[in-house]
Amino acid sequence: GVDQSDMRSSGINAEYGGDFKEEILKKESGQYLTKLLTDEAIRVVEEHDQSKPMFLYFSVPNVHSPNQSPKGQVDKYLEGLGITEYDRRQLAGNLGGLEESVHNLTKALKKSAMWENTMVVFISDNGGCPEGLMSYGGHSNYPLRSGKTTLFEGALRTPAFVYGPLVDHLKGQESDGTFHVSDWFPTLRSIIQAKTNKTVQIVNEIDGVDQSDMILNNGASVRKEILHQLHLGDQAYRMGDYKIIVGNPGESDGYRRHKNRPEIEIRYDEPYDILSQIKCAIGFCGSFNDYIIDPTDGAKVRLYNVITDPSETYNLAAKKPELVREMRAKLAKFQEIVMPAQVKGKANIGHYKHSGGIWLPWRNDMEGVQISQTILTKNEL
Repeated sequence: GVDQSDMRSSGINAEYGGDFKEEILKKESGQYLTKLLTDEAIRVVEEHDQSKPMFLYFSVPNVHSPNQSPKGQVDKYLEGLGITEYDRRQLAGNLGGLEESVHNLTKALKKSAMWENTMVVFISDNGGCPEGLMSYGGHSNYPLRSGKTTLFEGALRTPAFVYGPLVDHLKGQESDGTFHVSDWFPTLRSIIQAKTNKTVQIVNEIDGVDQSDMILNNGASVRKEILHQLHLGDQAYRMGDYKIIVGNPGESDGYRRHKNRPEIEIRYDEPYDILSQIKCAIGFCGSFNDYIIDPTDGAKVRLYNVITDPSETYNLAAKKPELVREMRAKLAKFQEIVMPAQVKGKANIGHYKHSGGIWLPWRNDMEGVQISQTILTKNEL
């Protein structure tokens, strides 16, 4: 059972379906899903042919809302921590469930004959949801601005680590280099090739870059830019130390307040006209509306140096118009090559309605299946 409702327990939701390929969901309904997933991953490790390579992608619901954990987990992990806020206590219990899951899976890997050639990669898909964003679950991205569903650093910048014998010589070291999720494929490919002299051929140009030196030697990042978003009129693009946001950055763009930490505030230039000076004097210097209007098309523009100002408190767009023009020109180039988004609600062969309530992102038998694929040529950027 769980401390709260059964949304984090296993079971097939009639409206959305389940996402566990095996029939375990039907047999184990009501059990804590994270434990079931962990047990299944451990089974895969233990039954795998130890003489052959293995790639295991393991993803659990923790610490996504709603915050749920096995009974007693919250108390177990919070004795003496003094967390008074209810949502934060539940989040800590949820995090404890994740910690236990990673511990048990890593323990199984260490017992296997594969461990000496294993590298564990721990990553997150996005930042948390502070108050005012979606379903608040005690999350905080402090001192980063805002969180999930926005284009600020609280949504885009997440922690990660690598662990295992291959990187044991770097234990305790940190890296603050730029790394995009698309970099993992060429990076892991390069590491595998160095260890085995075997590789797969890349037949088309890809977006990821090889960051193996960063992972194996704590070298510098080779990534110079990141396209964060390019659709629906709202755009975000990182070039070097700077990030530009064009359009609406998200529904809520403030900061999570903390009692014992300095409050972060948006900084504005001193206004020149009398009316604006009066507004600032009474505390209305623009609220969170720290954008400027691009006179060429009326777009709302924000530009931040996310290295010197990771909290994104000061919009530099008015002071760096040439950089704004350069970065917007790059965004326009990206629009020429972007793959069109899939139609909302488009049915696919993995839909749960076709497979007894279980989402299937694969098919066991692909014989005779026709796959429509379009290869786009990347223009010079």
